Amino acid sequence: MNNPLGEMVLNPDVVVRSRGVMEKCSLCIQRIQAGKVAAEQSGTPIADGQIQTACQQACPAKAIVFGDMQDHDSQAARLRESPRYFHLLGELGTRPGVGYLSKIRNREA
Repeated sequence: MNNPLGEMVLNPDVVVRSRGVMEKCSLCIQRIQAGKVAAEQSGTPIADGQIQTACQQACPAKAIVFGDMQDHDSQAARLRESPRYFHLLGELGTRPGVGYLSKIRNREA
């Protein structure tokens, strides 16, 4: 605890590991809150895609989508209507907040 790395143990937003410090993923709560505050200050609603998490911004395949499921015009709501959309353990009646799209396979090959 007497060195800067040891003091980081007390920070709840980072994890100290043997190879250094890694920021904890909390689905970018800080980015989301900053986007909400900016929208509130400007008096406009948050547009679809206005707030992006770090993993969403860094993904070259655009495989991660966050959005308002109540807004039927949002990308997240459109993807939810896809026949490829599913929840893990959905058959057990779970209602998780994260959904997935099944992989597209070429059955002709």
